[in-house]
Amino acid sequence: MQSKTATDPQNASAEAARTTSLHALAVVARHHGLHLSVEQLKRDYAVESGEPPVSLLLKIADDNGLTARSAKLRWKHLSRMGKALPLLIRLRDGSTMVLVAFRQDGGAPAAMLQDPLSPDQACIAVDELRLTSVWDGEAIFVKRRYRVNDEERPFGFGWVVGQILREKRIFRDVGVSALILSLFALVPPMVYMIILDRVLVHQRLSTLYVLIGAIGFFLLFDTIFGYLRRYLVAVGTAKVDARINTYIFDRMIGLPIDFFERTPTGVIAHKINEVWRIRGFLTGQLFGTVLDSMTLVVLIPAMFVMSPILAFLVLGVALLMCVVVAVYIGPLSRAYGKVVAAEQRKGSFLIEVLHGARTVKSLALEGRKRLDWDIRVADAVRANTAMQHLSNQPQTILQPLEKSIYAGTLVVGAYLALSDGGSAYSGMLVAFSMIASRATAPFVQIAALMQQFQEVRGAVAQVASVVNQAPEQGLGRHGVRPEIKGDIAFNEVRFRYSGSQNPALDNISFSIKAGNVIGIMGRSGSGKTTVTRVLQGLHQNYEGLIKIDGVDLREIDLSHLRSNLGVVLQDNFLFNGTIRENIMAANRSASLEEVMRAARLAGAEEFIERLPRGYETMIEEGSANLSGGQRQRIAIARALLVDPSVLILDEATSALDPDSEAIINNNLTRIAQGRTMIVISHRLASLVNCDQIIVMERGKLYDMGKHDELLQRCDVYRHLWFQQNRHLSPGSTHERAPLTPAANT
Repeated sequence: MQSKTATDPQNASAEAARTTSLHALAVVARHHGLHLSVEQLKRDYAVESGEPPVSLLLKIADDNGLTARSAKLRWKHLSRMGKALPLLIRLRDGSTMVLVAFRQDGGAPAAMLQDPLSPDQACIAVDELRLTSVWDGEAIFVKRRYRVNDEERPFGFGWVVGQILREKRIFRDVGVSALILSLFALVPPMVYMIILDRVLVHQRLSTLYVLIGAIGFFLLFDTIFGYLRRYLVAVGTAKVDARINTYIFDRMIGLPIDFFERTPTGVIAHKINEVWRIRGFLTGQLFGTVLDSMTLVVLIPAMFVMSPILAFLVLGVALLMCVVVAVYIGPLSRAYGKVVAAEQRKGSFLIEVLHGARTVKSLALEGRKRLDWDIRVADAVRANTAMQHLSNQPQTILQPLEKSIYAGTLVVGAYLALSDGGSAYSGMLVAFSMIASRATAPFVQIAALMQQFQEVRGAVAQVASVVNQAPEQGLGRHGVRPEIKGDIAFNEVRFRYSGSQNPALDNISFSIKAGNVIGIMGRSGSGKTTVTRVLQGLHQNYEGLIKIDGVDLREIDLSHLRSNLGVVLQDNFLFNGTIRENIMAANRSASLEEVMRAARLAGAEEFIERLPRGYETMIEEGSANLSGGQRQRIAIARALLVDPSVLILDEATSALDPDSEAIINNNLTRIAQGRTMIVISHRLASLVNCDQIIVMERGKLYDMGKHDELLQRCDVYRHLWFQQNRHLSPGSTHERAPLTPAANT
């Protein structure tokens, strides 16, 4: 039976008002050939409850390959929409419906509306009176975007300049104010010239009074326009800064796990932090130089009007300054490359020591690490000093050239005046010298800009080496999103880590039924963890076929897959925040009761309740205020809170004390209800009750069966079992397990 929302927009339910906007956007996206998951959108944009505002809805559409804009329409406009349909209709109560057609043939005109929450996607006909009683005319047009947008272009100078140009209105206003200020730049020299040549020579107080009024007027407007210019630059810079930072973080977070595992954290951090140099150059030095150079439009003609000979003299010296800088561009670029390499080595070492501070202390490595740090600091200091010495050379050459402009114009101007019979007045010489100094400033800035450009070019290459890496395949919203129940099948899967000669997984095949508890055991390096990493889609360059509920893993959207997988590792990372926030990390809308239930299942409730602030206890950086077992139980609770279809415990109880491990093992039956569970453990006692146990050896599936079956036929399993349980069969502790498969299944 259809809901009231599906049949009457006047009776839109509260539930519909909370969810219809994203559902309606998904309906329109499907019309344009894009598949959007409402659940994924809620997670990505933190839409926990309530209807998202129009601004956020437009951003979501823009981020997902659509172009959207809001508009105010009337009933008469709906009949002329044509190819613009379907579009979103926002009702007064906040709910959204989809206008799919407008019917005029026979009878009264009617808008054909589709309720996005309707399971049968049925349309209803609504007349003008009925629609306008609940609709104020708010509509959102949506169409497919086929051009490459800024977020899809590779990072580089062109991309950054494109971000600045997106704020062209702001920077246009800044340019107008800069042009007006350049006109004001002529005022001080002209005042000096008039005072020297008119007021003092002819003793005219009336002219002086007029000049005082003019000076006050220009000071007022110069202050106002200067404030507006700085204000607009600050606003435009802030917008560009926010866009650059969100873009870089988004690209970085979407990189595959291989990149983070093979690249030191310090190197990544140093490269990403170079973005401040790019931003400062573009919105500071470059933009400031461009604005200041606009004064040349006024100052250069003024110089030629006063004295063409002196004007050519000034421009000749300015050109010579640019040539000097151009000569040093290449050497400075090479010197900066050495500085970057040295700073990366230093930063990478520092982060490594910070992460391993506990190991440094426990092994008394402070002295050795100080020596290693001193070596890296010395390398960085030498590289920086060499670059400073090199950059000092053009500055030393430019300084006298810059100062000679002011003195040179006075000397040459005086000579020309004397040789011409004193036709040039002293006031004109002073005014020309002031204008020349002001006109030279942009040339000096351009010369310095050419030097800074080499540093920024290196910084762009550093940032691009991270964000232009190929993103993780399947992390977008173009894969399928099947209902995951937990049927898993590996068929002749082979996988080799980058740089490794031997395969981590060598032609393994097995199947897991939904709801089963599967144990995986084997020696270190046998491929136990690799099985689960491939299952999570962390590595996609495998051979063979992996299916989940009959769907090829490569075809499944990774975000959808991982949101249905709960993973608890041997060493789990907890974020800075409260215990409750950490447990809720993957489900921000969970209630405290749900958090407490997950903590109870994980055996964490008993120690959380003893803490002074309970679930609101802050977790320090590195989880220093929690024991290893406590961190592990919080991680298990975090995985259980999302109620995953597949739960992976990778040595999850290895850091627990016997009591905590017993609590979790006793809860395993309850934890496993309704889900597939994969348990990796060296402690075979925790695998005894598994439905099936997989034995891995050197990347191969050595055997698979129940505990009793493996004890009878699998020598690797039997050897390890009796080694861990010597009281059961002491004679078996000296058996040596062969390394060749015995009973592959």
